[in-house]
This record gives sequence, C-alpha cells and structure tokens, in this order.
Amino acid sequence: MRERVEKETQLKFNCVLLNLYRNGKDGVAWHSDREQNFGKDAIIASVSFGETRMFRLRHKFRKEIPQMEIPLYHGSLLVMAGTTQSFWQHQVPKTAKEILPRINLTFRQINRLL
Repeated sequence: MRERVEKETQLKFNCVLLNLYRNGKDGVAWHSDREQNFGKDAIIASVSFGETRMFRLRHKFRKEIPQMEIPLYHGSLLVMAGTTQSFWQHQVPKTAKEILPRINLTFRQINRLL
C-alpha cells in the first residue's frame, strides 16, 4: 500500500498509523497534526477502507470561511500538505447512523524516531 501511495503522490513515507473506526460511535475530534516529529508543513497521505465517513475541515482563524466536508469512500486517498496543519483543523465526526467499520491508514514522513 505504501508503494501505491508513494507512486500516486510522488513522495516518500517512512511511517504509517492505522486507525480503526468500529462504528459511528468512533470518531476523532477537531485537531491539527503539528507534532514535532513531522516537521513544519508536514505531508500526510490518508487512505480509507470500508464504510464511507465524512472528513471535515475548518479554518483555525477565519471563521467566515465555511467548513468543508469531504466524503472518504472505500479506497479514497486524501493528501494534506503545505500549510494545512498550520491553518486548518480536521475531524471525522461521530454519527448516530448504523454504519460498518472503517480503517484509515495515514502515511507520514517522520524526521526523527522517538
């Protein structure tokens, strides 16, 4: 999978995180990935498998900019790059709908290992 993501993005990744969303009760709150190991303007390539979930983006400072919603379908590739982590937050909201599991792989470039 890493090779396919690297071919598609023309980037190299040395780390992957796996997230399992068991059902609609699982989600992730608003946040930005600004961890020191990822460096400034980190690039994150996210691949989704399973149930479609909404991915939301909102600007941190300019509240007049409307939130964006992107459905992440089975096999979707989402890339966050540039100043995305500096100026935007993202979430995968919980839902009351009956939904099947989703697995998300996030490929990253780690500058230094812990």
